[in-house]
Amino acid sequence: MVLQNSHQLSELSQKIINLRKYAENFQAFQSRQNQIEQAVAKTIPLVQSLRAFRQREIVNFDLTQKADSLLELIANVEARFQEDPEWIIDNQNFNNKNSFNSKVNQLQNALREQLSHAWRLYRTEKMPSTNQEFLKVLDKVSAFKPTIQRIRYLELQIQGSNSIPESLEDFEKVDRLIEQLKQCWDRLDADEVPEAVLNFLRIAANEGATLSLLTPEVKDWLTKHDLIDSLRIRLISNPLGSE
Repeated sequence: MVLQNSHQLSELSQKIINLRKYAENFQAFQSRQNQIEQAVAKTIPLVQSLRAFRQREIVNFDLTQKADSLLELIANVEARFQEDPEWIIDNQNFNNKNSFNSKVNQLQNALREQLSHAWRLYRTEKMPSTNQEFLKVLDKVSAFKPTIQRIRYLELQIQGSNSIPESLEDFEKVDRLIEQLKQCWDRLDADEVPEAVLNFLRIAANEGATLSLLTPEVKDWLTKHDLIDSLRIRLISNPLGSE
């Protein structure tokens, strides 16, 4: 009877040990699953961004080598897991410098850096060349204030769009803001300002106005609004590209 009880006690103890080990392993598996899910969740937006950039045909970088390296690692992890499930919960196997997390982070960082660079270039190329000093001058004229305020608001909106687009809709949103900015800059609407003055100011703000455009009407208007001293005359050689 004593031997039987002892044997039962031994079996019960072993079951308890096995259950504890199972519980520990279960927590470890769950932790590893969370790591993988987090890695996937962080990668999905970058993949979506890459797809949108390719649809707009504005990316030319190749991350095939890094992607192939990650896929090879995933295949190896899967094979080792099939052989021995407990292999995956060993930190020595999963969290070393060449681990799944490390490879995923390398790919994510490389992709994020390339996309950020492409996004900055895209906005720079699309943005109109707004002359901030010129806007300061025009801001002294009440007729221009609404347009200038709109220009500055749009600039802030565009500059604040630092997040990498994840869809064509994100691109289109910024494109619309840039187009509105171009229209505001090109028009510089001011109903109280004569057309000759508007034309002079537009040209002066961009390529630079010639003296022939500084008509008496324009000069009188600039003098009246204390803007005449804000103009600077610059001599340009070969203005028509002649020899």
